[in-house]
Amino acid sequence: MGKKIFISGATGFQGSAMVKEVLSKGNTVTSVTSSEEKEVSTNTIEIIKGSFENKESIKKALKNVEAGVFTMPLLFDIEKAKEYTTNFVEAAKEEEIPLVVYNASFDLPSEKTGFLALDMKLEIKKILDASKLNVITLVPDLYIDNIAAPWSIPVLHEHSIVPYPIKPGKKLPWISHHDLAKHVSSAIEKPALAGEILPIRSGLFSGEEISEAIAEELGKPLNFVSVSPNDFEQQLVPSFGALAGKEISNLYRYVESNREALTQKSFLESQEKLGVTPESLKDWVKSVNWK
Repeated sequence: MGKKIFISGATGFQGSAMVKEVLSKGNTVTSVTSSEEKEVSTNTIEIIKGSFENKESIKKALKNVEAGVFTMPLLFDIEKAKEYTTNFVEAAKEEEIPLVVYNASFDLPSEKTGFLALDMKLEIKKILDASKLNVITLVPDLYIDNIAAPWSIPVLHEHSIVPYPIKPGKKLPWISHHDLAKHVSSAIEKPALAGEILPIRSGLFSGEEISEAIAEELGKPLNFVSVSPNDFEQQLVPSFGALAGKEISNLYRYVESNREALTQKSFLESQEKLGVTPESLKDWVKSVNWK
């Protein structure tokens, strides 16, 4: 018989991939959603109205759960992040959750960086560590699915370019949402790894290699275009606002400054511990609907 698993952000890009993978293993899923969205309850998934601002709704979603997958929603407010994490931790302790899988959602530095989004992660980790819950921390870096996002594909077709805010000719650790989900699902089955911080990736690719793989699938030439973090920020501001534009771009400024350290993390050791074989770049490209 499968387990009941809590997955935060179950309706988002990352969360929905986790839900699909966890359900494929014969488990059931529970989550919380904002009050504007519809509550859903089926034989395999239960989504309860609520949020991380409301501990009682989290407690309800954590009832009889055997593992909780915690990913912080995209926000740029340290106090809110601490509040949300504290509410989750208190609910998890009260419901006696045996295992928490924390998806750090990006690199987890060992000390403050001056970048809000990264320093938030340190505060979240401190709260989780102090909780004495059994926590496995998974640390991905760049999400290759961003290149295939609904707002990215039209640019690729109309201009025959793959623009991204990374340096040309430099390999970086990328992960697909599918591979993130596979690592999460595997961690749920390995409670003995509690206390470990595991870097995870699909592979090390340059922007040019990704562009070439997509071009081969589409049968048309594509050029990788390196966008500076400053230019990227200016592109984000109209849609996301000044603060989000700055902080999202800061992640890529951090990548520029820490590329060597990011590529040298113990990814293969994590794959061995979790028993995960990542998909190839070619397989990822084939899995995407490029229309």
